[in-house]
Amino acid sequence: MSKKRILIVANSLAQGGAERVISILLARFYDDSAFDVQLVLLEDTIAYDLPKGVNVTCLSSVKGDASGLKKILYIPWLALKLYKYVKKTNADLVVSFIYRADYVNVLASLFHKKTTIVSARVNASSTYANNSINAKINKALIRFFYKKATMVINVSEGTKQDLVENFAIETEKQIVIYNPYDSEKIQKLSNEPIDFAVDKEKTMVAVSRFRPIKNIAMILRAFASLAEDTKLILVGDGSEEHLLLELADELGIRKRVLFVGGQDNPYKFMSKASIYISSSRSEGFPNAMVEAMICGCSVLSTDCPSGPREILAPTSDITQRMQSGIEYSEFGTLVAVDDTEAMGSALAYILSHDDMIKDYVKKSSSRVKDFQLENIYKQYSDTFNAVIEDSLV
Repeated sequence: MSKKRILIVANSLAQGGAERVISILLARFYDDSAFDVQLVLLEDTIAYDLPKGVNVTCLSSVKGDASGLKKILYIPWLALKLYKYVKKTNADLVVSFIYRADYVNVLASLFHKKTTIVSARVNASSTYANNSINAKINKALIRFFYKKATMVINVSEGTKQDLVENFAIETEKQIVIYNPYDSEKIQKLSNEPIDFAVDKEKTMVAVSRFRPIKNIAMILRAFASLAEDTKLILVGDGSEEHLLLELADELGIRKRVLFVGGQDNPYKFMSKASIYISSSRSEGFPNAMVEAMICGCSVLSTDCPSGPREILAPTSDITQRMQSGIEYSEFGTLVAVDDTEAMGSALAYILSHDDMIKDYVKKSSSRVKDFQLENIYKQYSDTFNAVIEDSLV
């Protein structure tokens, strides 16, 4: 029986949550003898380890820091190159991750007529909530191209709901598959030492890109209200790093905030903290949150669209959004987006209730089983097989 040839298309494999998921899935598909999986990148950037022997093709020399408008203008040219590559490889299925790769994928499919899947990784409405030209163009492209894909795989129920309600994408062509996590590998990496000492019970950690949508300034302001013996580890980097350093100085907390930069192994820092904090204004399905739960952290997160409520309060109404205050949910704590006072109060309360932290950590060990790699991989492989078989009918 011949292998099913699948092309996985992405903007790049630069550091990021979606890119990490791609690398995990690619490695697992590569190990499956039923598939011939190949990686196609729009940009030649790879920050994650890939299996030796996997075929990687880069369609351009465009850099990740190019302007948004330039990247959009390159879409037709990249689609032409992808079309030629699909014809050359005679792929059975083309699956793309992240919006620009999705646009290229669907545009190419209008000519090669192969089965095409796109994957919604973030909440489009909140990600493109401003009225910039870039936001308006992306929302228009999502509305146009997603309707023409064979299937949309959403990373959360929230992203699916958003596409139905705000982009008129049919429910029937959408499914939800959560992100996969290799708990054993994460726990092993979490045991690695760090080069400074902290008191775990009084230490918090956040892992994020330093971008406006991640709202790290909220964490700093909330942390400033806590006792002088607490520590905050910030793992990440990005365009706002200098602003965050200045804010930490202004708040008088610079000595208590440890900026450790981007890290190949963020888990070793997560395991040294008792609380993981997420302050995002928008997510798709926050990888670092689940990874922190695997590493033994209690989680406090803003109730942003989409993902945190599904992870921490899965039996609640996922369409619900807090406008203010604190919610101590089943698997973690939620606060309203931009409610700095609520975040500070919640952190102080959790830190003073060690039994609460222990209870959340215990419950988290059960919750993360829902996201285990093999469970998620089976959902992907079953879906890909079914879609390919349908295309042959």
